[in-house]
Amino acid sequence: MDSLRAYNHLESAILTGKLKPRERLVEKDLAERLGMSRTPIREALRRLEERGMVRILPHRGAVVSDISPSDVENIYAVRTYLEVLAARLAAQRISPEGLDRVAEMEAAHAKLAGGRDVRALMLANDRFHDSIYVATENPCLVELIQQLRRQVHVVRFNAWAQPERIARSLAEHRQMVQAMEVRDEDRLAELTQEHLRIAKDTYLSYLETRPGSPAGAEDNGGAAALGVERGNDLGDKRGRRG
Repeated sequence: MDSLRAYNHLESAILTGKLKPRERLVEKDLAERLGMSRTPIREALRRLEERGMVRILPHRGAVVSDISPSDVENIYAVRTYLEVLAARLAAQRISPEGLDRVAEMEAAHAKLAGGRDVRALMLANDRFHDSIYVATENPCLVELIQQLRRQVHVVRFNAWAQPERIARSLAEHRQMVQAMEVRDEDRLAELTQEHLRIAKDTYLSYLETRPGSPAGAEDNGGAAALGVERGNDLGDKRGRRG
């Protein structure tokens, strides 16, 4: 399906940095580049917008989303509150089958740790946390957590590419499983809060050291090849959030 192919192509380009924050995504150019009509491109852009990787601006089209340090601070302030609540509820309510599922997801994530597929690692990480939060029996809470997680998807990808972050996350997950097994909600809440603090600090550190403005001349070739235009005016006026 063309829309899936377009989505995978654009997602990969955004996550790996070939498309930079605030770059304009031109439907016509992308369609020509990928050898398809503009309809699947439009569908892919809408899906990317739902995942927080693209912003579709009225009368201007799509641009790659940017995220600032203040965005990260704000998102993680809310995430911490919600996920600590979810951890406490999960420790109280999880069933034996739920505990088995958490342990299964932790093992699946650990099994991928030695590989280089960052997207697979991120997906396994999300499945581990979701296996805990689904035990809250509160779909609204789980959906809010997932929405906030999607908003930092791009910066999470870059942080997850660091081997030391992966090793530390795995150790934290093992501690969470142990707390779940004895239904220690205070311990699980503490571990969850610290887990999110470390993640936030890792993402902020990445944002401080990432390459500068996407308008840099050295990036123009990659952008042109992918059918995008630089969005300097959008970045200054409308392209950044928060």
